[in-house]
Amino acid sequence: MHSEPGSVQVRLLGSVDIVLAGEARPLPGLRRKSLLAALALERGRIVSTDRLIDIVWGDAAPAGRENTLQRHVSYLRQTMGSRNVIVSRPPGYLMDLPPGSVDAERAASLMQRAQQSADPADRVHWTREALRLFRGASLIEVHDSPWLREQAQRLDGLRAQAVRAMVDGRLALGQHAELLPELEQLIRDHPLDEHVYGQLILALYRSGRQADALDAYGRLRRRLGDELGIDVGPELRRLEVAILRQDAGLAAPERPRPPEAGRLPRLGGAPLVGRERELAVLRSLVDAAARESGGTAFIVGEPGIGKTRLTGELARYAEQRGLRVFRGRAALPQVQFRPLTEALQSAIRRFGLPADDRLLPYRYALARLVPQLRETPRLREAAPAAPDESPVILAEAVLRLVTVLSGGDGCLLVLEDLHDADADTLAIVDYLVDNAHAERLLLLGTCRRYPAAALAVARGARQRRAGRLVELSRLSEHEVRELAAGCLGVAAGQLPEPVAGRLLSSADGLPLHVEELLAGFADDGTLSWAAGRWEVSGPLDPAVPPSLGETLAARVERLGADARAVLRAGALFGRQFPSAAAGAAAGVSGARLLDGLTEAVAHQLVSVQDDDPHWYSFRHAMTAEALRSAMLPADRADLARRAAQFLAEAAVGRFHGSDQLLAELWSTASEPALAATRLVAAGRQASVQGAVATAIVLLERALSMVERDLSGELATDLGEALVSAYAAAGRVGDAYALGAGLARSVLPGRQASLHLRLAEVATAAGDWTEARYEIGEARLHAGPAPARAVAARLDAIEAQVAICDATTPDRLGRARRLAGRALRAAVEIGRPETSCSALDTLGRCARLHDLAEADVLYERGLTIATAHNLIGWRINFLYQLGTDEGIRDGDPRRLVEALSVARQAGTVVTALDIELELSVVRLCRGEAAAAADSAARCERDAARLRLDHIRLEALGVRIMAAAHQGQRAVVAELLDAFRARGGEQDDLASAVHGFGVVFCHLLHSDTGRALAEADLAAEQEGRRPAAYVSYLHGPRLFLAVLAGRAGDAECARVASSAQAQARWNRQFVPLAGALLAGRGGRRADAEAAVAEFLVLSRPYPLARHLGLRLVAPEAAADGWGEPPAWQRAADSYLRGLASATEHSCPA
Repeated sequence: MHSEPGSVQVRLLGSVDIVLAGEARPLPGLRRKSLLAALALERGRIVSTDRLIDIVWGDAAPAGRENTLQRHVSYLRQTMGSRNVIVSRPPGYLMDLPPGSVDAERAASLMQRAQQSADPADRVHWTREALRLFRGASLIEVHDSPWLREQAQRLDGLRAQAVRAMVDGRLALGQHAELLPELEQLIRDHPLDEHVYGQLILALYRSGRQADALDAYGRLRRRLGDELGIDVGPELRRLEVAILRQDAGLAAPERPRPPEAGRLPRLGGAPLVGRERELAVLRSLVDAAARESGGTAFIVGEPGIGKTRLTGELARYAEQRGLRVFRGRAALPQVQFRPLTEALQSAIRRFGLPADDRLLPYRYALARLVPQLRETPRLREAAPAAPDESPVILAEAVLRLVTVLSGGDGCLLVLEDLHDADADTLAIVDYLVDNAHAERLLLLGTCRRYPAAALAVARGARQRRAGRLVELSRLSEHEVRELAAGCLGVAAGQLPEPVAGRLLSSADGLPLHVEELLAGFADDGTLSWAAGRWEVSGPLDPAVPPSLGETLAARVERLGADARAVLRAGALFGRQFPSAAAGAAAGVSGARLLDGLTEAVAHQLVSVQDDDPHWYSFRHAMTAEALRSAMLPADRADLARRAAQFLAEAAVGRFHGSDQLLAELWSTASEPALAATRLVAAGRQASVQGAVATAIVLLERALSMVERDLSGELATDLGEALVSAYAAAGRVGDAYALGAGLARSVLPGRQASLHLRLAEVATAAGDWTEARYEIGEARLHAGPAPARAVAARLDAIEAQVAICDATTPDRLGRARRLAGRALRAAVEIGRPETSCSALDTLGRCARLHDLAEADVLYERGLTIATAHNLIGWRINFLYQLGTDEGIRDGDPRRLVEALSVARQAGTVVTALDIELELSVVRLCRGEAAAAADSAARCERDAARLRLDHIRLEALGVRIMAAAHQGQRAVVAELLDAFRARGGEQDDLASAVHGFGVVFCHLLHSDTGRALAEADLAAEQEGRRPAAYVSYLHGPRLFLAVLAGRAGDAECARVASSAQAQARWNRQFVPLAGALLAGRGGRRADAEAAVAEFLVLSRPYPLARHLGLRLVAPEAAADGWGEPPAWQRAADSYLRGLASATEHSCPA
């Protein structure tokens, strides 16, 4: 329960004090002020006792600090007049004041309101209100605390931001002359601030002082060069060029006339009407997100029903509740990830690039949406890597970034117009739906009913009970009257009856139609404000357009000729359009273009985009749709051709979605080849960004444009790009079918390349038969003397097929021959990636019989990968070398290095593989609890990322870890889950039983069941030979000797096998030999064998102590060794293991 609203205020923007019932109450004592500031800055959130003590006292905390803190809290409660303003909530305290009770929070809210307003007068008003809250330097008395000092800097930065924003607003209002003295003072206070200098330069120029403006620019440039050794930024350089050219865009705006009350209807600014129930549902979700529980909602309705208006209302409420709000919108033409990119970019502009380590494995994936992330130092090192391109990994990356950007405050992520979103964006939205509940994230999407893809996502969320569906209905007659009155700024009873009648008969209950009809009545003068009321001065248009689209088009027709022409041309671009290109297409430029756009803005048909003043947006997408549909095809084609030519030729630079936009324009202009060329470029870019579904849509459309001529260079490029996209999407069958069709028609010189790409697709998919066929076709078309680069790649791919396909005759020999030939050619002609592929295959062949030889090959590959900055291959070779060191000696260090590099490079899947391999090494070393935690974390991540096989592997490692801790019940439960997921049919099953369950039986002294389990594992391994060194053979040999089932011959066979390369296996050979020597009366041999075992088992404490405990009875009976000491040491170790297991919490 909040304290009484408005009764208590906390002020931080100056000295720290309390305002009670309008009267300031000074607070004695710096510690109390620090405590009050810490709680107020975290209003509505629990602050732990430990954190409060650290903030208030730091290293100088007194004895009895908790009691002292409690006394200070009691004093604050007494001063603030209620115990309810600061409540105890484990593990600390919470300030329970309503939103707006803390001046710092109010200032931030006012600044956000200013930023969201398109009206410069409103922006000036709200920033001025924010600045009035500042009474001096923030938190001025409590700078001793590092955290409070950081908060003070943040709040002072907010004040500086407000000052700059108010100056920008006043410049937009034409108050440049009045600003000059203030700007001169700001320059004296901030002599190197480029933004303030830019404001001064612009104000001087608009005041007719061009020379002074250029002089100010020169002064700053010299000062930056002399003091910092840098030049001015690109924005100021562009301003200087514009001044020298006397660019018309720099001209001062006309001063606005004093507003006449009610003179124009308010479009989009009227109070929300008829949505009380829907708003209550959505506000409850915001409240839940503010209290630690996220969720999802979709607002669904027809065009003009008020989805955006409701969204805006909810966004304001969310900000009042302390959530951060990020917004993005989809638009046509479809551009991959557009709404997500907009939302994330806007958040980063406000809060900066995050440096949270939780993002490190995902930052390269996120760089597809936020390119600035590529410029971070740690990413520049990893830039050439081939990060995981799974759409699920990108979705997880987005979730983590949004969570981090929320800063612990919770977040409302608004994605509007999802009916226009691409398939890849919808896939990420679907993922966020399923995972938002675990974060303080409220996902809010809006969409129409058609196209149906977005609605299917929304309905799926409702069916899974993962999200709410809010469907908007049309307004009732009473609500139409109320909305119209709100737009006109009068009470409902003052709405002229002829206006009400026309709205009720024509607006169909659509809020946007109501607003646009009112604007139309005002535009043509039939509805006007006079003598303090709205009057109908003539007959309302009897031919009111019957549809909303026609109403919007009719409003455009009332504009001047230039404005109409520019908006018609702009409509070809979609909802957003670049003003210069629209003007070029319409034949309107310079002052005429600016005047036309100004007229359209004044009539509330378009608005300037906040992030780029050269782009404009239609207030509603239906305006653009209506204008396009009203054009004749020939007119559309002519305008589109001129716009496309301007964008293709002018120095306007590329922008996000420029290829898709040009493709649409060329297609409208009936130029299919030019359109297809742009679609291929867009498709390739989408593939690079991991937007595979979008890439396929773009490339398939391009293919349909050129399908009459599949023999040209464009069709071949297109076909190869589409084959790759199909493969990345897992549509291998479609890739084969397309490849077969293209193979008959592509240019002869490109056929070998196409079949080579298809061979790579088949190999990646594990389709060995198809891979062999495509390799054969590639060799056939390459001819008897193929290019050496092609031949080397073919050999490398065929070698990979040979080693992976168990049915290959003489698989190791064939793989070695092919990979060796590929390596020699690749080295001679300088193809490092092919060299790495060949060395990887050769290393895998060598590992099965000689780890040292494999290491030489992997080290050579690592050298090549490092020299050529092939990060993906570097990680692979570090991984392989680390695995070998783990096998050879149980040494985890190189795997730890590989894991670090993989995470920095953003190869999330590879990092999970490495972490699981590292868990197995830790398990060998007796670190079962750490291995269990790591495997459980991998399993959770793999489940979220839908990596089914890695999830199964992680579960297998969890079983092994539980077995090595003797947790029988846990092992049984996890084994059931392993079987349910098909684990017994995986080659991992032999390790689960032979390296895992065997040791659970041994910890419970059941050697008979342990041997039976080892035999089962051996049978499984015989049916499905492992492609790795198995850890089964050493323990099975020892147990067989212990049971009297094996002797010297079996020991010699294991000792000479490739499996003995693993120290884990090798340690059991002398232990088994000790038993045989003791039984044969060879006491010295038995003791020497045990000594060898003790050396080999040094890294493996569980194996060491279990082994000694199991041989001790026979050693005691046969009179050799030190069985009592062995037994005591084993009992002590195993008691410690049991104690640790009792206190562990298995997942």
